[in-house]
Amino acid sequence: MDPALTRRRVRPGLPGRARRAALALAALLVATGCAADPGPTAPAPPAPPAASAPTPGGDCARCAPAPADVPFLRAMVAHHDRTRVVAAAATGRITDVELRTLVAAVDVTEADELATMRRWLAAAPDGGATAPAGQHPHHDAHHDVQGTQGAAATADPDLARLRAAPAGRFDAVLVEVLTAHQRAAVTLARAHLPVAVGPEVRDLADRIARSRAAQLRLLAGLPAA
Repeated sequence: MDPALTRRRVRPGLPGRARRAALALAALLVATGCAADPGPTAPAPPAPPAASAPTPGGDCARCAPAPADVPFLRAMVAHHDRTRVVAAAATGRITDVELRTLVAAVDVTEADELATMRRWLAAAPDGGATAPAGQHPHHDAHHDVQGTQGAAATADPDLARLRAAPAGRFDAVLVEVLTAHQRAAVTLARAHLPVAVGPEVRDLADRIARSRAAQLRLLAGLPAA
């Protein structure tokens, strides 16, 4: 074997730098909603007609969501709110650079998705305040348990764990909290895909499922995991 090749293989430091560069790139892809599996995807099934028409000019930013999509949007708004609360609680305490980069990318991604979902809900006849009784009970349960408004945020056990974590354990606790939290997002999004009515909501659910799955893979590869 060529000795030069051997030296290149064992040169210290290169794997770590390559891993950090790959993670940073992946985090940026997460922030743009592109962190999906690289392989080709199967064509999506034909979408049923949307329950609402686009606004003039073809911009669907303020399309009213179908009633069947409202519970999912409400649940995801609550979930995203909580993600951002967790990210804020981690500010200034993360020691691992890779984890800090990933959390920042996640926060940017979810802030953008949150603004979109709130615009859609604001366009609903009831402002998205209520949902048809009995529809998507897993969505409603998630909203009830993981909402971040008022006393619910104060009583959040995961936030309590983060706040109480010593400096040497903070990154590990944060990875555990984010892993469980983003796994729930994947479950919610995948559950809604078969029943989504609006094509924009279906696209969002698909992007959430794929990007959070990518985030879970990144989290699992961190030193703190």
